[in-house]
Amino acid sequence: MRAFLVIFVLWEAAFCLPKLPKSALDASFFGLFGGKTQPPPGWALHKQSVDLDKITLKPAQQPCANWAWVAAIADMAEARGARIEQQYLVDRLYGGSVCLNSAGDLGALAQKISHDYVLQDGQKFGLTAHYMAGTPTQPDPLILSIRQGKPLMLLWGGRICLLTGMSYDEYQAPTGNKMFIVTELKLFDPAAEVGKRTLVFARDRDNPDDLSGMTDLSIYPK
Repeated sequence: MRAFLVIFVLWEAAFCLPKLPKSALDASFFGLFGGKTQPPPGWALHKQSVDLDKITLKPAQQPCANWAWVAAIADMAEARGARIEQQYLVDRLYGGSVCLNSAGDLGALAQKISHDYVLQDGQKFGLTAHYMAGTPTQPDPLILSIRQGKPLMLLWGGRICLLTGMSYDEYQAPTGNKMFIVTELKLFDPAAEVGKRTLVFARDRDNPDDLSGMTDLSIYPK
């Protein structure tokens, strides 16, 4: 049986819901992959989805892995209030308009772009990129970023993608506690050709182990 992508979140202050007691965390049920597919009796199911609204994502100017990475960073920055040209990042990170099969060490790249910027168009801001290796284990940053119109970068099977939406099963206990099981991740591939940039990671079809990294971005006006 293919492993399921199962992600849980305890909605506290942001959503005014009570915290689930630690004693209620049954390890056999709350396993992230391949756990039980049905909650205990009495839990109500609600189908939920969240998508980016009113945002235009720009594809990579060249269909290469390094250009896909800078395109994703540029899209993320613009959604957060800063404009960075793809060419600007490519020149400074790769020494010019080279086309590479790999973007490189994503953690090191995140560190390299994390500093203050003063651009020729007058923009002044601080940028901090955070790279987390492995499959995301919490839906909080994913759902909240989408609701705020701020896409996140995911690495799926070596492809640089932007998270644009999610579908998930929301189970609510009689006590008010909630559990979430992600069923689909909607993605944008900036390096793909026209008509093939929209992707869907499906719980029942794809392998969660192929989701091998996530990058978030913060912009601080100066």
